[in-house]
Amino acid sequence: MKYSRMDIRNIVRNLIDYFKMQNETPSQKEMAEIWSKIKEGIEKKKRRRRKKYILVTIAFAAAFIGCIWLGLEWSSFNDKSDISIIAAQMSNESIEGEDIRLIVSQEEVLHVKKGSTVTYSQDGIVSVDEEKVSKNVTENLYNQIIVPKGKYTRLILADGSSLHINAGTKVIYPKHFEKSKREIFVDGEIFIDVKRDESAPFVVKTAQFEVQVLGTAFDIKAYSDTFENAEVVLVRGKVNVKSKSGKELSLSPDDKAVILSDGLIEKSSVDAEEYVLWTKGILSLNNDPLNVVLAKLSRYYGVDIHCTDNISDIKIAGKIDLECGIDEALKRISVTGSFSFSKQENVYMLKPLETIVQ
Repeated sequence: MKYSRMDIRNIVRNLIDYFKMQNETPSQKEMAEIWSKIKEGIEKKKRRRRKKYILVTIAFAAAFIGCIWLGLEWSSFNDKSDISIIAAQMSNESIEGEDIRLIVSQEEVLHVKKGSTVTYSQDGIVSVDEEKVSKNVTENLYNQIIVPKGKYTRLILADGSSLHINAGTKVIYPKHFEKSKREIFVDGEIFIDVKRDESAPFVVKTAQFEVQVLGTAFDIKAYSDTFENAEVVLVRGKVNVKSKSGKELSLSPDDKAVILSDGLIEKSSVDAEEYVLWTKGILSLNNDPLNVVLAKLSRYYGVDIHCTDNISDIKIAGKIDLECGIDEALKRISVTGSFSFSKQENVYMLKPLETIVQ
């Protein structure tokens, strides 16, 4: 049996329909496996075909493999654009490390000190604390900044939008924005003040949802490696939140959207300024469960902190000056909640006060 061009076309169309139904983009490994299977089927009939026909068929199949990428790019979750596909390809970069890493190309990785400000000029020059560090101006190049636990930094994009980047966060972004759109990808937490440009809407994408804006300021938290719910808190302007399941919600100042694992979005009224105090070195506890508070402290200080199950859901309120250090921070929380903490082999543990042996 020979595979005609129509046969290959139908195979590829079925593949596209399958991934549409699955609402996902195949990885590079999956694409390689798909191509391998198609090629294997063609190679089995190599002896019964003329060489010219084989070459034409393989070329035709390869062209349709390209169409899969194009089709998926425009038809997958919420009309995914290049930034989502590129982010998936760059996701193998570990968040672990001692230094903040600024990846400006495959060959060039810059190490940035904690608290520094990374700035992109309109002509593509990269500076750290006003000192030029890279002149790589390759068009359509996506850069990535990785902020490990225990670190934080600021990023000013080429359009003038400003980001505070919290610990344990990756941000992927183009060195040059297109004229008609501006998109970045975030895994972690940022506070972003978007430069208004009505001709080029700004979109922040995450693995779970996306936020669409023109000119506004908001906090977005979307860690992929945590039990915490993703959330968006609007400080100024107006945004539209769209989850992976297709649910949409508009936010006004002092609104908080919590995006649940099933794609549903819950909205509540809050004091938005409380949620961005971390940019000033202050953690507002916002009546969060203890395990959520400890997860935030763990990221900020870059240490392991745990608590016993019987106190993990206790709500904690107040504020902590993060400059005080981890031991003082845990001491203040322990006093507030009647806990006690200990440290063993660089791991902190909180327990109810009454369970501590005197």
